[in-house]
Amino acid sequence: MERLRRIFERLDQSLRARILVPTAFLFAGTLVAMVGSAVAFYGHDMEKGQHEKAELFANMLAQSIASTMLRGSPQAAGDVVAVVAGHRRDILSVSLIKPGGDVVGSTRPEMIGTRPWGSAVDQFLSPTVVNAPGGDSTVYAVVRPIPNGELCSVCHGEQRRVNGWLDMRFSRAPIVEQQQHLAQTMAFSAGAALIMLLAIAYWLLSREAVAPLQRLVTSMRQAEAGDLQVRADEGRTDELGVAARGFDQMLAALRRSQSELEAFYRERMVRADRFAAVGELATGLAHEIKNPLAGLSGALELLAEDLAQAPRQAEVVAEMRHQVTRLTHTMESLLHFARPPKPQLRAADVNETLEKVLFLVSQQRRAAPVEVKAQLDRSLPRVHGDPAQLEQVLLNLCLNASQAMASGGTLTVRSFAEEQRVTVEVQDTGPGIPDDVRPHIFKPFFTTKTEGNGLGLAISARIIAEHGGNIAYRCPPGGGTVFTITLNQAPVPPAAPAEQAA
Repeated sequence: MERLRRIFERLDQSLRARILVPTAFLFAGTLVAMVGSAVAFYGHDMEKGQHEKAELFANMLAQSIASTMLRGSPQAAGDVVAVVAGHRRDILSVSLIKPGGDVVGSTRPEMIGTRPWGSAVDQFLSPTVVNAPGGDSTVYAVVRPIPNGELCSVCHGEQRRVNGWLDMRFSRAPIVEQQQHLAQTMAFSAGAALIMLLAIAYWLLSREAVAPLQRLVTSMRQAEAGDLQVRADEGRTDELGVAARGFDQMLAALRRSQSELEAFYRERMVRADRFAAVGELATGLAHEIKNPLAGLSGALELLAEDLAQAPRQAEVVAEMRHQVTRLTHTMESLLHFARPPKPQLRAADVNETLEKVLFLVSQQRRAAPVEVKAQLDRSLPRVHGDPAQLEQVLLNLCLNASQAMASGGTLTVRSFAEEQRVTVEVQDTGPGIPDDVRPHIFKPFFTTKTEGNGLGLAISARIIAEHGGNIAYRCPPGGGTVFTITLNQAPVPPAAPAEQAA
């Protein structure tokens, strides 16, 4: 059983077998039905013809016997029967039945005195082919009345008297032999036709399907190995040719994409090397500039104390101190962007961080009032993050939103959870982000502010990415801007095992 299962599995893996095996069964079933129908049809015709011949022969014999008896030589009827019985090899017996049903003469002595048809022999008013009595299907009989004149029939309402009946028994063996010979001949022809059809189908299948598919598979394997210059198209106009041309077009597209990607990554590598060099240089310069700025800041502070009584000079010193402070902040942002600290991830409460941020924002002095609205979900789960870095990001977004509303407005902060994620939205009612600015807002050193350094959103995007979250924005049609931060929920700690009862 296991061996048979493996054979079927092997056949199922072969395209030829999956097509030829059902085709062979289909051909074989069709040919068997055709042979069976032909044998049945022609066999019936053979048997019918044989019956007609037997009936004709019986008529001739009956007429001979009737003529002999009419000439007044009834003893010669037996000689006629004996001569005729030896004329055909399929005649098993010839018997003469007198009125009443008794056999008075037969080529088979054991039948003399018997009544094979009993009183039913009177029903045979014309030559009749019937099955032999006794249920023997290999023998059939022709029963022919022997008239006492030219005819034995119902004439003018009176049944003419007959001298008796002729009972001839024939063997069906010749018919069976002819039918068997016909069946064998047609079966042999059908078998030869089946073999030829399968051979032609195998050849056509191999030539038109299997071989082209194997060549296409070989081309695919070469392409998988890295040879993108291979071609599978052989100029065929059928479906396999269309598939091969589609594969070649796909390889051509892959070659173009590969060339474009190689050129793109070469350019990016060059730019990355340049940016790395510039970054190292900028970091070094920031360190070199930061220390002198600290000394300069201290000196200006002392100078401001000395010039406190000279308003004009004190104003100049104050402006110098402001510029030094701004430059120091820029250097610190640059160092933070170039070498960001790694986040200390733990379970953090976003709502608590937002409340701190909103308190700091509300303390800012502005030329126009800004209304702060907090829509926080109090059932908010904790997130997996660094509270200090999240506070830096949220404070930067809220300050940017407040600064965008120079004429006043509403700052709305929302928090909610969905699908194992925590979302924070920061929305303002300002003029929104111009279309030409939107592609650049997360790029380092890009800013539209007069006093900004362009690193706030770039640092915020990096921090959120390191937290495994996402930061995005949208500008509603009614105006304003909505920044959205999505963070992962903190993993739930395993429950502590229950203490066993003492």
